Amino acid sequence: MSTESVAPASEPVQEPKKQSVGKRILMYVVGLVVAGVAFYGINYFTSDVAQAKPGDCASATGTETSADYKTVPCDSAEANVIVGKVLTTTSASCGGDFTREFTQQQRRGPDTKLCLVPKYVEGSCFKDEAGYPKVDCGTPAVMKVTKVVKDDPAADCGEANAFSFTEPKLTYCVVPQQ
Repeated sequence: MSTESVAPASEPVQEPKKQSVGKRILMYVVGLVVAGVAFYGINYFTSDVAQAKPGDCASATGTETSADYKTVPCDSAEANVIVGKVLTTTSASCGGDFTREFTQQQRRGPDTKLCLVPKYVEGSCFKDEAGYPKVDCGTPAVMKVTKVVKDDPAADCGEANAFSFTEPKLTYCVVPQQ
C-alpha cells in the first residue's frame, strides 16, 4: 500500500472575461468627463475673479489688455476697487454706474465680468478722469474725499459734491483740491 495521496484534479483555469468595446468606450468617456469637471472646478475655485461677490474689495492693476485682479481685505492699502456687481457672462453690460469693468474669459472655466467702483478713504484724492485714479493731493486739479457714506447712495454732502453709486450703496463727498 502506498502512502502517497493523489492530488485532487484542479479546476480548469478560466481566462478573465474581456470587456466589451462598448463598456471600454463608456469608461473612457466617463474618465474624460470627470477630468473635465475637475479641471473646470480647479479653475473656478482658484480664481479670485470667479469667486468675487458684491461688496468685496480688491486690487485691480495693470492695463485693459494685461490686467491683474486679486481679492484683498477692505482695510488693506492695496484695495483700490469695490465689486458692485458680478455678471456670469462677458457680453452683459455693467451699466453707467460703474467706473471700471474687469472681464475674465477662460478657455476652460467660467467667464466672469466684474463691475467695479473706486475705493477711497476720507482724505484721499483722485483725478476726475477715466477710472478715477488715486493721486497725491498736491497734484493740481484733483478731487479730495471729505466723507465716505456707506449704505446710502443719496447721502447729503452739504457744500461738497456727491459722487454716488447704487451698487454698492455708497457716496463719496468730494471737493475740488487746489
